Amino acid sequence: MENEVKSKFEKEEIEIEKSSKLEDDEEYDYITVPPDGGFGWVVLVACFLINLIIDGFVYSFGAVSNDIKSFYKTTEWATSLVVSLACGFYLLSAPVASALCNKWGCRRIGIIGSCIAAGAVAVSVRSPNIVCMWLSFGFIGGIGMGLVYLPSIVMVGYYFEEKRAIATGIVTAGTGIGCIALPPLATFIFDTFGWKIGLFIMSLILLCCAFCCIFMRPLQPIRKRRIIASTGITGEKTMKVMTPALSLRETRVPEISITPASIYPEDTNGLEVVFEDKIEKRSRTQSGVSAISGVSARSALSAKSRHSIKAEDAVRPLYKEDVLYQGDTRDLPEFQNQPDIPTYIQETTKVPEEVGDNKMKAFWDIFISMTNFHLLRDKNMLIICLANVFSMIGYYTPFLFISKLSEEKQGASKKSAAFLISLIGFTNTAFRFGSGWITKLPYMTPLLVHNIGLTLAGLVTLLVPFCDNYFKLAFFCLVWGGFIAFHISLSPVIVCQFVGLELYSSGLGLSLMFRGITSLAAPPLMGAIRDFTSSFNGLFVISGICLIISALMHFSLMWINRPAKVEIDQTHKTNESHENPAALSV
Repeated sequence: MENEVKSKFEKEEIEIEKSSKLEDDEEYDYITVPPDGGFGWVVLVACFLINLIIDGFVYSFGAVSNDIKSFYKTTEWATSLVVSLACGFYLLSAPVASALCNKWGCRRIGIIGSCIAAGAVAVSVRSPNIVCMWLSFGFIGGIGMGLVYLPSIVMVGYYFEEKRAIATGIVTAGTGIGCIALPPLATFIFDTFGWKIGLFIMSLILLCCAFCCIFMRPLQPIRKRRIIASTGITGEKTMKVMTPALSLRETRVPEISITPASIYPEDTNGLEVVFEDKIEKRSRTQSGVSAISGVSARSALSAKSRHSIKAEDAVRPLYKEDVLYQGDTRDLPEFQNQPDIPTYIQETTKVPEEVGDNKMKAFWDIFISMTNFHLLRDKNMLIICLANVFSMIGYYTPFLFISKLSEEKQGASKKSAAFLISLIGFTNTAFRFGSGWITKLPYMTPLLVHNIGLTLAGLVTLLVPFCDNYFKLAFFCLVWGGFIAFHISLSPVIVCQFVGLELYSSGLGLSLMFRGITSLAAPPLMGAIRDFTSSFNGLFVISGICLIISALMHFSLMWINRPAKVEIDQTHKTNESHENPAALSV
């Protein structure tokens, strides 16, 4: 009898503990707060070097393409297909790479990707024919480069929040500097050691990315009390950004019945959890917070309206809705409508509900999100994706053929011809940095700046057939490199404006997939045109026309959404009139 009573009390204690734990889960989330500095600068340098190596390696392919073409006695389109496969699968692997990083961590996936890319390029020098080089250098090497490049973008958003724009600018500058430095270096290596040994040396440079990935360590989660989301009145800027995204709410993918993994991601076993009240909170200086200044950050606890964020899920980077966003997060309405950074992170970290038992839940959550084809039902997103098809046709042509044009038609040396790619990198780097500041000027929205840059890039490309000497080609490279930078740097911001932060990963994934498919087809298609016409002029004319078509399609977005913008402006003026009656008498 005594044992039965004792057993009954033990069962009651267990039930009380379970109930207490459930209440605690309902009241608290676990989040990771970016340090916006500290060790983040080390991570930033590592990501910068990865961008420099990966993109610089791709852009330097022109230095070896003629040697490959001569060695295998093949055509221009077949040689171009090598790099087109690499670029295509580099972009197409983004959804898989994102899902893998969310499941097993950026460090592990980045190191594996570096080894795959370096090994594939090294093995390709032993290819008996061009088809084997397509498989090794193009297909396998492209996937490997995608697996190391994507973590470098994720880690910027993981370690930086308020300083995201600066951090992104530094990392993306690696692409420009790689474009400046690696083509001349590759030309020197290939001329000195031959293309086979030179390509093996370049594979060792790719392997250096594995060392950079060692520094991609996960952050420690903190525990934060859940609060009621702010309902403050949004300003004009907020309404402009969010209105186009409202039409997409009905296109969301149904939640999948899968469960989170029972293990931590890489390096998170035995993870030390820091409690919120032991951390000094950082307050925001952003002026946009004034709209909600009257709302207390700890006004009340929220009801359990969504899945609680566990410690093992908090360190998974892709559950943060803005981790892939490359613009200034302070401009986001979600950022402006929260009283502090921890609350913003808490509200924008979404873990799908767990149903059933599936250890690959962390993978499938992100993969399904980034391949959400339902978004194409929205005309804005469909136009953006189709416009990216045309822009990618025009984008790769100068990188692949400008050096060959200078060398074959104007008699420039290999070193001078390779320097033309470096000139593109100079202005491309500078204009990428400047694009963010230009969009903050009055009336200069990201979409307008992007469209102007893309139009001008197309127009100057049409003038290449008239560049009859090296100096004119050099001037073209400087101008084109600057204008095309607006397309590359502002495209993610435009996607976010039209789909909203909640669906941003889906929109970005779709746009990268369309770019990847185009990258597979465009270089060999342009190479075939070169083989058929024996001229470079047609290539640049087609390239310029495609860039202009892409710009016109993006301009159509402004026209389609103009009625909504006018309505928002009128609403804003009405609100101002009610808040300031004196304005009516002016």
